[in-house]
Amino acid sequence: MNISEMLKGSFAVSKQNPLIFVPMLGASVFSALVSLIFVGSAMPMAGRFAGEQMAENPEQAMVGFGAALGGVFLVSIISGIVGLLAHGMTVAMADLALKGEKTTLGTGWSRLVTRIVPIIIASVVVGILVSLGMILLFLPGIIIAFLLMFTLVAVMVDDAGAFDALGRSFRTVTRNFKATFVVFLVLIALGVLAAIAGMILGLIPILGVVLTLIVSAVYAGYISIFIVAAYRNLEEQPGQAPEAEV
Repeated sequence: MNISEMLKGSFAVSKQNPLIFVPMLGASVFSALVSLIFVGSAMPMAGRFAGEQMAENPEQAMVGFGAALGGVFLVSIISGIVGLLAHGMTVAMADLALKGEKTTLGTGWSRLVTRIVPIIIASVVVGILVSLGMILLFLPGIIIAFLLMFTLVAVMVDDAGAFDALGRSFRTVTRNFKATFVVFLVLIALGVLAAIAGMILGLIPILGVVLTLIVSAVYAGYISIFIVAAYRNLEEQPGQAPEAEV
């Protein structure tokens, strides 16, 4: 497995198939709008009952804070569902692009619809396991995320069931530990770079928000192509030592 070649190949595929970035960009914009509507309208209500006003009107203050917390929770649920659907579409489109087939939003959505049940179940299971691991001193959560990083790819690419996909990801990682560890580190490094770029762009008034959403969508689309390429490579040629020549 040549990491550099995979990175370059993923970049080439992304340039040839810009529609791959659309689902995650749409999900980001949708989540931002929902957050603005629900949380933005609830926070002023909570802010009116701070300090002395809280002591004078504790019941109304609780209503304000409850509305704000409820808004945040609702936005998190909605954003999570939309983000999951967008990620599934992106992985499906990335797989088609890597096979040299035509990539459209329609084909991505059609593919997602046929796999909607297993991808939801797999996502919930992975989310619970990683969350529990994070509670246990953080490191177990990182290990679980590493072992199960190919789960959703297996669901979308191999038509695997939710729990079968969990097993496939575990086996792929453990049988190709060195290669998958390098892939995991690359994903983390790319995530850090995207986060730094987002923080810098976020300092720009108004326009920075738009640019940050675009960077997030590009990052999500690119790593989807990269991780699908890595999974297919490892499944076709297991046991390879990672290479990083430029």
